[in-house]
Amino acid sequence: MFLAAAALVLQFPLFPSVQAPAKADAPVKVSQSAADSAGTKQAADNKILTADARLGAAAYAPGSLAPEPVVPVTPAMAAPAPVTPVSAAPLPIVPVYAPMRDGSERWRRTEWLALSLAAHGTATFDAWSTRRVLSSMPNTVEANPMLRPFAGNASMYAAVQVAPTVLDFVSRKMMNSRHAWMRHTWWLPQAASAVVSFSSGMHNLGVYNAR
Repeated sequence: MFLAAAALVLQFPLFPSVQAPAKADAPVKVSQSAADSAGTKQAADNKILTADARLGAAAYAPGSLAPEPVVPVTPAMAAPAPVTPVSAAPLPIVPVYAPMRDGSERWRRTEWLALSLAAHGTATFDAWSTRRVLSSMPNTVEANPMLRPFAGNASMYAAVQVAPTVLDFVSRKMMNSRHAWMRHTWWLPQAASAVVSFSSGMHNLGVYNAR
């Protein structure tokens, strides 16, 4: 009976063993909770800082009650942009001719008028001498084929004025030309007309006197 009691005691202990929780688990759980709480607090702080930053970057425009975001100035934006020198191509030089408007212009007009009177006067002298020869010598004819149809009547005086009038216009154009050689030789057409008409008139007088 004693053996049976001892076997029962050995098989079923009088004080059941109680397993205590591992000490290493508690600190882990506590540290994880602390980390979670710390992470949550940091996230909240970051949100607050982000909100504060957004509020700090906002400004009120004049006449507006709603805040408007302000773009932060970065060093790249604050620094002035580099100025690149631009090489400008030289413009072509275009000569501009302006006619003279001084005393020399007035003097040239006086010369032009004098040469015009000389050319028309000698043309009249040529017409008078031609008609005198034709009226006194019936066998003679006008040598200029363009004036021959007008040699028999008084229209000869008007016909001989055509060439001097045209040459007056040419001399005037040469006087105001942009070419220097024309401005210096504008008097040649009128002078040539006067010389030719005077020579023709003197030739006609020679023929009339030699009859």
